[in-house]
Amino acid sequence: MDYRAICIRLLVVFLLVSVAARAQGRFEVSPFAGFETSGSYPVNLSSNGTITNPIDRLRANEATSYGTFLGYNLTENFQTEFMWDRNNTSYSARQIIDGTYFKAYNSDIDQFQFGFQYMFLDSSHRLRPYAAASVGFTHDSNGGGNPNRTEFSYSLGGGVKYYLSRHFGLRGDIRYLPTYGSSSYGLYCDPFGFCYNAKVANFLNRGNFVGGLIFRF
Repeated sequence: MDYRAICIRLLVVFLLVSVAARAQGRFEVSPFAGFETSGSYPVNLSSNGTITNPIDRLRANEATSYGTFLGYNLTENFQTEFMWDRNNTSYSARQIIDGTYFKAYNSDIDQFQFGFQYMFLDSSHRLRPYAAASVGFTHDSNGGGNPNRTEFSYSLGGGVKYYLSRHFGLRGDIRYLPTYGSSSYGLYCDPFGFCYNAKVANFLNRGNFVGGLIFRF
């Protein structure tokens, strides 16, 4: 499945709908660029593709990020939103023997998120801080003969918008963007104080810091 083609089609459809509804001022397109931090998760030795060294962890390396937000205002303060975020980056693997990392393979990481945004001030203010949350999936297009991956992901964050005019503005956004990486057994304690070994999910925890433009229709 070509996830880049899907994203482009979604963008085209959104823009067509936006033009049709221009007078309503409910749609926003926000292209952005920025930086995404590194993150890692434990792996099983038997599931590492072409990696032959004994390793116990994979790390997605920090990289520039770019993409777009597509938003629709349900009310003056509440907005639904789609986010596409891409990293052209690489994975490094940690050797069990000495704990050092080496480059394992290149990867194009695409994150697709569907969620909501709440703006704290009404439209009479040019500066509008907001909080946001979303769920979706992350697709890794891996090089070096390693299999591609598509896994569950979500985001939590917020930012600020500054409207220079009715149809144009600036935006800064900060997100916590975990992606499911692997499962392993570990100690789990429930709210009643009982602890036991259980299978737990390990996430690739990354932070994303971006800035961009706002086009409002």
